[in-house]
Amino acid sequence: MFKRYDQKQQFLLPLNLEEFVLENHIARVLNDIIDVVDISDIESTYSEEGCPAYHPRLLLKILLYGYLINVRSSRRIEGMTQTDTAFMYLAAMQKPDFHTICRFRSTHLDSIKEIFSQIVTFCKEMDLIGSSISIDGTKVKANASPRQSKSSDAIEKEIDKILRESIEIDEHEDEIYGDSTPYRMPEELVDKKYRLEKIKAAKKKMDEEKLKKVNITDPDAKIMKHKDGSKKPSYNCQVAVDEKEQIIVAADLVDEENDLHQIEPMIKNVKETLGYKPTIVLADAGYFSYDNVKFLLDEGIDAYIPDNFYEVEKRGKTKKFRKSLFKYDEEKDCYYCPAAFEIPFTRIQKRENEPDLRNYVCKYCYLCVLKNACTDSKSRTISRDPREYLMEDMRVKLNTEEGTEQYQKRMCTVEPVFGQMKQDRGFREFLLRGKRKTKIEFVMMCTVHNIKKIADFMKREGKNLKDILKMMAGGILNAGIKGITSPKKGMTSAKKQISYIDL
Repeated sequence: MFKRYDQKQQFLLPLNLEEFVLENHIARVLNDIIDVVDISDIESTYSEEGCPAYHPRLLLKILLYGYLINVRSSRRIEGMTQTDTAFMYLAAMQKPDFHTICRFRSTHLDSIKEIFSQIVTFCKEMDLIGSSISIDGTKVKANASPRQSKSSDAIEKEIDKILRESIEIDEHEDEIYGDSTPYRMPEELVDKKYRLEKIKAAKKKMDEEKLKKVNITDPDAKIMKHKDGSKKPSYNCQVAVDEKEQIIVAADLVDEENDLHQIEPMIKNVKETLGYKPTIVLADAGYFSYDNVKFLLDEGIDAYIPDNFYEVEKRGKTKKFRKSLFKYDEEKDCYYCPAAFEIPFTRIQKRENEPDLRNYVCKYCYLCVLKNACTDSKSRTISRDPREYLMEDMRVKLNTEEGTEQYQKRMCTVEPVFGQMKQDRGFREFLLRGKRKTKIEFVMMCTVHNIKKIADFMKREGKNLKDILKMMAGGILNAGIKGITSPKKGMTSAKKQISYIDL
């Protein structure tokens, strides 16, 4: 005997959308969270006149769920609303076209950033966030071909070529049509004029920012070196990840290849999102600079950031005696080399936009039996930056048992986050172009990461998200607080929140 199998059977009663997805399906977690967040900023951009629009909560849900399951194309999302039960559930059987989905995604950067902040605040209220964060960046390829990255000379040549070809086409048309006008411009001329506009815009950006190369397809993207050694037009995606549950508490996207200038903006970003600064900050050597360490000290943040030569010198892989083997005597303002010779201060080295260096030159190298292991020059020279004590103090801290243990946490806090984005969700290349739109994509990816972490926590702890959100809203009412979103911008009211929750 078989169960009845009839694809043409008719239903006498309407289906219930709640039956489309399992009770513990992550689409339900995403649905409950987006039902609670305040989207009044997005709603305010819609007009009451004209044809009714698709509800922004619907568009948010299907977009975020798409990013969660590695379906980012607006066309694919449109198709999924017609074939996938989770998308049908989130869209309530409505079917927005890909133009609507794409336009919504491209329009609401500030609002999507605010939704990310609200979800981080939910995580804080649920006690998923501690006080130690790890900061890191990863390169993600832009939606542009490396072959379209051109120098100023190459762009000038292409502009001349397109203009010359356009003139030739115009002359050919004059022969055919005379003084009359054809009904439709030749397609090859339309394409060339469109490309010419893009090339001129890229040339303008190159001149304004004094760049050596610029990508014609996406002028905001910069050529960056990836871990595999390849160089591609890319963006540098920055995150600050909390140690407790790997919640991303701050996210940004920059067009600078290295991470040197990102500590201060990321700390500011964390403070704006959480309302307080972290107690501990971990970052790799790419973030080390005297200015960064001084900034963190002034902020009262306990930082663990090795300098660029820390690991190399720690492993003893330097060809000559490393600088850390030379002991500095602050009172006498001199160094002592491994052979115990005194290296006195000799001269000042001037630098532009940096403090002057103090140079110390050994006078006894010709007598030293260790000279070949120390230097190939006539005399060994040691340079000292007046801020070098910051690096020395950091190395002392990192070399302690507590410092080593703290820094090792970075690898299992922030690096898995990028692995989950790239491997599990296929986030290896942007779909959109331009810094503003790619930032929308990245913030959305960080948002669904946090939603997934909330879902994992709910499943692991055996808790119900709706009950937790109700308790949170109730606590806010009792405390007389208006909202539970980021400190810079509150939700409309706790009462409004509960109306969303009690749908």
